[in-house]
This record gives sequence, structure tokens and C-alpha cells, in this order.
Amino acid sequence: MSKSGNKDVAGVELKKLRNKKLTSTEFMQVWFHYDKDKSGYLEYVEFSQFMKDLFLKSDCTDITPEQVEKYTAEVIHLMDTYDENRDGRFEMNELAKALKIEENYLNKIINKKSIKDKHIQSVLKHYDSNCDQILQGIELKAFVGDLVRSCPDIPYNFAMIEQACNYIQEMSGDSNLNIESIKLILSLDNRQQLHRKLSEQAK
Repeated sequence: MSKSGNKDVAGVELKKLRNKKLTSTEFMQVWFHYDKDKSGYLEYVEFSQFMKDLFLKSDCTDITPEQVEKYTAEVIHLMDTYDENRDGRFEMNELAKALKIEENYLNKIINKKSIKDKHIQSVLKHYDSNCDQILQGIELKAFVGDLVRSCPDIPYNFAMIEQACNYIQEMSGDSNLNIESIKLILSLDNRQQLHRKLSEQAK
């Protein structure tokens, strides 16, 4: 349950899921909550459960036939609209389009002529949802996912984010990132190195 008392889905307020763009961290919360088998895809059953939670959670304890009908129609509609390769499952980039993620925050930083300490601090603050000064778990996935999204020629999917996490761990020497590690990763040389490695992986 969210702090405001509103109902939530995977820790994200129901109202925000329905009406507003999600932060990268909120999107990752949803993805990893429903990708139960960690396959890198939301199969129909997994996506159907997400849609059921999204459209059928309400203050009413009973689910009406009308709600079930609406839920079923929305599942079919969204699958038809956003399942671009028609394989009957959602890849990460397809679900991101369906849920509408916010504009990539990292683009505001890495496109600057010079990345200063205040910019690194703003990156940490943006992704560090529990304010412990470390990016780990879902926070780390969100940060790395936006690094991947910042490269137009790199596919935004589960496999590429996992690979990027591995490369970043090699660079930083740790599976979690503090402010110094973030500064290291966002340096031009390391971003270019990461891009080269992911480009090779994507071939």
C-alpha cells in the first residue's frame, strides 16, 4: 500500500499507473514484479495478471461482470497495439511504450558539455528512491536501463540491461553504485566503452 493510502500495483500508485508517466524506477518495479520467471518477457499470463491488478483493483470487494469484460478487452487491445513483433508477449521496450516512461533523465546530464559534481549528485538523488546514497536492485536497473535508452542503436530490453550491469560491475568493481561509482560510469571514456561493448553484444 502506498504512503498516501491509495491502492497500488507493484508498489506504484494505481492512479499514477493509469494516468501519468512513470519514472524509470517505477517502471522497473512493475517489470520485475510481474516477470516472475525472469525470462526477460511478460508472457500473456504475466501481462494478464498485471492488467487484472491495474483495472480490477478498486474499493469494491466484488468484481462485477462488467469489470471482467473491460479487463479482458483492455488486455487484448494493449497486446494488439504494443506487441510490435506479434509474438504474443511483451518485451521491455514494448511495455515501456504502453505504460509511458518519463523522458530519459540521464539525457539531461550526459548531453552537457561538462558533467559536474552537482550533476552526479542529481543523478543519485533521482534514482535513489530509498535515500541510502547507493543505487542497488531496482534503482540500479533503472539507472542502467536509462544508460541503455540513451544509446538509440542499442535495444532496450532485459538482456541488454543485464549485460550492461555486468560491464558496469567490471568497471566499478562493485555490484552497487555510490556517488563515486556513478561519476566513474558517466565519464565520457567509460560511457563510450560501454556503448562499444553493448553494440558488439547487439550484433
